[in-house]
Amino acid sequence: MDLVSVKEKKQHSSLYVPYSYYACMIPDYIPVVPLHWHNEFEISFISDGTGIFRSGNQSVIARAGDIIIILPNMLHSIYPYDEKRLSYDTILFNQSMIYGTCDDRCYTECLSLFCSPDSFVKLPITVDHPDYEILKNSLQNVMTCAKANNGQMDLFLKSELLHIFWLLISNNDLCHSSHNSALPINSIRPVLEYIRKNFSDDISIKQLAQVSHLSKSYFMNLFRRATGISAIEYVNQIRIQAACKLLNNTDISSAETAFTCGFQNLSNFNRQFRKFTGFSPIEYRKQMRNAPAFQNISDHIT
Repeated sequence: MDLVSVKEKKQHSSLYVPYSYYACMIPDYIPVVPLHWHNEFEISFISDGTGIFRSGNQSVIARAGDIIIILPNMLHSIYPYDEKRLSYDTILFNQSMIYGTCDDRCYTECLSLFCSPDSFVKLPITVDHPDYEILKNSLQNVMTCAKANNGQMDLFLKSELLHIFWLLISNNDLCHSSHNSALPINSIRPVLEYIRKNFSDDISIKQLAQVSHLSKSYFMNLFRRATGISAIEYVNQIRIQAACKLLNNTDISSAETAFTCGFQNLSNFNRQFRKFTGFSPIEYRKQMRNAPAFQNISDHIT
């Protein structure tokens, strides 16, 4: 059952409206944002709480007031920190929001650098950043425009995004990694894809090691280095994520949800579900169906 994919199937932008806005809360509405990637830029402003943000080879603890910028096709994930809650606003936008023609010097000398496969933005951007207040103000304008969601505000949104990119370049926030430093995270992409497509089946470390063409011991060490968690924990995250969607969007029982999502027994499903969400499956279903903003938040990780 292919309910999700490590490369997101959710289309966060279109030619007509090339961006999407999300108000996110962890773990109130989503337990975690598992490792994934998408074609859009992603900028988040943390309004409350603390979380662990992983992007490429960076893993940082971010707090209220911090800004997180993820470049296109970058593997990234978000987890609560020390069982604390995390609230943040996110905008995902297509490259067309900031790019004009692809042969002018603005694109060639500046903007194209943001889509280089070895580029990344140093995380997080904090109050210590020399232009933090300017960046924060521009980002708040971006979020306001995204919420307004109309053509006139889109014009202002584009100008503020370009302002943000100019500030990043001016402050040397755009960095470049060597090819070798990206090897661990890139070498497990086929494994992540395999897990996302086959999570409802019985998955073993031996199978995953074969997908990666590595020995079991080397694969386990490499996976933890690249993601910060074990392969089995990642499998459980994907299964719980799929279970959350089923519980919110269908009326099937908790037992059927468990077996559909790859759990072999109900007690283990209940234990893992509470571990990741803080609720039992029944409690979660009730809470989500009483939360009108859930669908918008859920779409962020579809």
